[in-house]
Amino acid sequence: MTITLDKQTFPVRASMRAWREFENATGHKVSKLDSEDVTAMPELLYYFVAEGCRKQNMTFEMSVDDFLSMIEVGDLPAVMKVIEQSMSPDGEKKTELTTTTHHLNGTK
Repeated sequence: MTITLDKQTFPVRASMRAWREFENATGHKVSKLDSEDVTAMPELLYYFVAEGCRKQNMTFEMSVDDFLSMIEVGDLPAVMKVIEQSMSPDGEKKTELTTTTHHLNGTK
């Protein structure tokens, strides 16, 4: 998944590391954010972009402030959509759930 801001395209990856880094840096819990947090959501995207770049072995040395300066108010709907899609179960990858049944006699 990617997002284009100020004519630059960035990879986006919602990982637990990005989530933790956001929470440590801001003191905000991701689980408590909603669409009314118009300054926190773009900052969350910053950490998702940093993780996307890290995953693709790309250099990303932009500060949070520099990243936020690229986002115009008109970009907010796209920012919100990318965050929602990257965090949804149907986002960039699907995890297959497998189950194994164990019987009382020890067989599977």
